[in-house]
Amino acid sequence: MDQIKLYNILRTDLKLSDDKAADFVSAIGKTSERELDARIQTLATKDDIRDLYKTIYLSGLVQFIAIVASVPAIVKFMK
Repeated sequence: MDQIKLYNILRTDLKLSDDKAADFVSAIGKTSERELDARIQTLATKDDIRDLYKTIYLSGLVQFIAIVASVPAIVKFMK
């Protein structure tokens, strides 16, 4: 619907020929499709999110182990 409105504006207000207005609307449509495809390529897939969760879990586990192991070491050092 927006393409028809743009086409009519180009033809009537800017007084372009039918072919030029159609070519311009087509070029705008192709450009927006390419931008949408580029944005879709940057989205994370389910595998990406699963790997991210796994990494977050493992780093949290390592931090927890480090904290638990450091408490007795600090207590022993203070005695």
